[in-house]
Amino acid sequence: MSKNLVLMRDVICIYHPEFRASKDLRRYGMKHPDIFNVERLIEESLAAVGPYELVDLEGYDFTDLSDSKTTTINANTRIGTIGSVETKIGALRITAYNPFKESADYFYVSKRDLKHVKSPCYGNNDHKERIVFTYSKKGDAYGMFEDYRVKSFQELATA
Repeated sequence: MSKNLVLMRDVICIYHPEFRASKDLRRYGMKHPDIFNVERLIEESLAAVGPYELVDLEGYDFTDLSDSKTTTINANTRIGTIGSVETKIGALRITAYNPFKESADYFYVSKRDLKHVKSPCYGNNDHKERIVFTYSKKGDAYGMFEDYRVKSFQELATA
């Protein structure tokens, strides 16, 4: 299963207002998830559930100054990476596709905690920052990043 299919199935078709209102759109989205901008639809779904609006400005996506990020856990290394976090000014709402479970996990990193989880990039990207974390199949856990996991998309959107 692909990241886009899982996010379409588990998030967008459930929480996005346009997909919720149209059985045909849900069916089409499930049949052709790769033609959609899934990251944008995740942002719109968060705004539909959460107490903020989508504004998509430099450094943040929502009126509460938080930002949405999506990532995929690498199937070979079990590492998740969230890039370009150096300009973020508020909390991060992270949706992570986990190919080991063929489902998504959700993480909320507050503005206060963001400085503790960011790390520098190297080489040509030494001016950038990222978040790196590792998934363990044993115990279904993300090491120190586990502290930021929330139970559901709805909890992520309303955190």
